[in-house]
Amino acid sequence: MSHHKHDLLAASKEQPFLSASAGTSVSIGIQGVPTAQGAIVSYITLPANTPKTYGNHIYVWQTTANAVPWAKSPDGDTAINTDSSQSTTLVTFPFEQKGYIVGYAVAPTPQAVVSTVYMPADQQDNPAVWEYAAVGIAVVYYGNNLVQVQYTGLPQYSPATNKNWIGIWQGSQVPYSGDPIKRVDVTQDAPSSGYAVIEGIKLLIGVSYCVGYFSVEPVKGRTSLAASATFTVGS
Repeated sequence: MSHHKHDLLAASKEQPFLSASAGTSVSIGIQGVPTAQGAIVSYITLPANTPKTYGNHIYVWQTTANAVPWAKSPDGDTAINTDSSQSTTLVTFPFEQKGYIVGYAVAPTPQAVVSTVYMPADQQDNPAVWEYAAVGIAVVYYGNNLVQVQYTGLPQYSPATNKNWIGIWQGSQVPYSGDPIKRVDVTQDAPSSGYAVIEGIKLLIGVSYCVGYFSVEPVKGRTSLAASATFTVGS
């Protein structure tokens, strides 16, 4: 901790500034070398996720850019067939020596892709040049009645159009059912990253809270958890 940050905390214990406290995000990776038979894809989602039950999918697009072509239908679609929150699966798709982006979706729609790996053309056997991206969230500030979060979206994604939202719960892990203490909608499309404030809440000293970022509107998308972060209110 820097001297400056220590002074800041000492001067403002009730409402400390937090450096973007590392949260938990969904991650996707490709093992081995993609071929005409497919690719071995590993993924790690949030701990309480049950991907098969909640309709998680892996999508593939042929592209020459390191961003999902959101307006284009996927070229490949594989439903997750296990409820383990982290696993490895074969994505059957005829990969060629072209550019591809592979995305993990936390709901059965390409607009719920929250983690990607991009393989440039002719680089399927060169993982050192693959590029990764993921939706993230971090708590940057809290007072006794509000929390400010920073969220990181995927390139060229439109979170407001897709009705992304953020909720806060008491406890150390975002649950996959039940209403949050409070939630807010993401209100801007561009850029896909930004800040949001959840206000009108009462935070208790010594209690842990968690915030979650969701990729599908609250009613249908209650299980579309993309990222979470936890903090404890200091005394």
